[in-house]
Amino acid sequence: MSDNSKKFHYEVNNQNLAVPEILIYGYIGQWEEVDYKRFQNTFREILSKTKELTVRMHCGGGSVYEGLAIYDLMRSSDAYIKVIVEGMAASMGSIIALGGDEITMTENAFFMMHSAKMGCYGTKASMLSAHEQLTNVEIRLVEIYKERISADDAIIASWFTGEKDTWLDSTKCLEYKICDEVIKPTKKRLLTDDAKDIVNKTPEEMFAAFDGEIPNEIKNQTEVIMKQRLLSMLAIASITNSLSATSNEDEIFTALDQVFAKAKRVDEAEAKINALALSNATTIIEAAIVAGKLTAAEKQEWIDNAINNPEMVEKALSRMIGKVDPNDLLNRDGKEIISGQHELLKNRADWDFEKWQKEDPNGLAKLEDEAPEDFKTLFNKKFNK
Repeated sequence: MSDNSKKFHYEVNNQNLAVPEILIYGYIGQWEEVDYKRFQNTFREILSKTKELTVRMHCGGGSVYEGLAIYDLMRSSDAYIKVIVEGMAASMGSIIALGGDEITMTENAFFMMHSAKMGCYGTKASMLSAHEQLTNVEIRLVEIYKERISADDAIIASWFTGEKDTWLDSTKCLEYKICDEVIKPTKKRLLTDDAKDIVNKTPEEMFAAFDGEIPNEIKNQTEVIMKQRLLSMLAIASITNSLSATSNEDEIFTALDQVFAKAKRVDEAEAKINALALSNATTIIEAAIVAGKLTAAEKQEWIDNAINNPEMVEKALSRMIGKVDPNDLLNRDGKEIISGQHELLKNRADWDFEKWQKEDPNGLAKLEDEAPEDFKTLFNKKFNK
């Protein structure tokens, strides 16, 4: 097992089973419940003894590359792999599910697909590289789905390039041939004679009497409760209008669209503020480097500080003494000035290059980095240049 605190969720379940099972329950990633290194060890061990395997899944997705490695391992094996989706095969979990030769779903399970996501920080080149990486990943995921299912290419592409998650129930998955079979419950609930009084029953009694159709009383109460919850959410977002529990679905969905639009505007504003803060911080620090107050090696650390507290950083930089401009080393009388010299040069006016090398080689190296003109003068005197 990897050195992480996550439970080992793809343990082998082969007790009293003709075909061994691997249980993939959890998320995918190096520090999550499912990672490629441990999975492939278990997978190869099973296939060394049998050529049939069942993979049961309830997976919320995770790392694209860990998921693709598991998918490729399954598709490259010579075993017959049956995948059973229980609950959900979401995001990269859906790709792993497609690695099976036979795919079944429980009646209430779902597949979920969406655009790939990643974080990025750095230069313009880094941003462009990240964009290219996401584009290539989406192309690959679309191609994997195309190899398996019967939906139109445009529909499949929309699942991985749109702005929302796409959830497909077992009926839709069967229609698209994402799955080969839907497993329906074998038990039937018996409808008791006193089911008419179901509104006054306990949850246990209600479920015991339920058989297929929800009574109208329950439907109406559920709709009212859901509308009230939506209205509360809209009120928090300061969007109330004239909505009430009797409003129709179109009116409520219109209000929800306003919530989503407001959230998008907030995200866009935050992104602009962050970009402005980065630009401002970069300008401040680059100016300090040009003035000789900072070195290039210190740039990123100071930029990070300036993003969080630009006023304090500007105040600190204003108190620093930079390197001396060689054009200002002499005053009007032709005498050398001292006030702008690097601190290492104080009381060392008689030191030549050789003495620096012998007495303070580290200081000489620092002088080369922070006061290159002074270093150049010492060097040229030493070698008569």
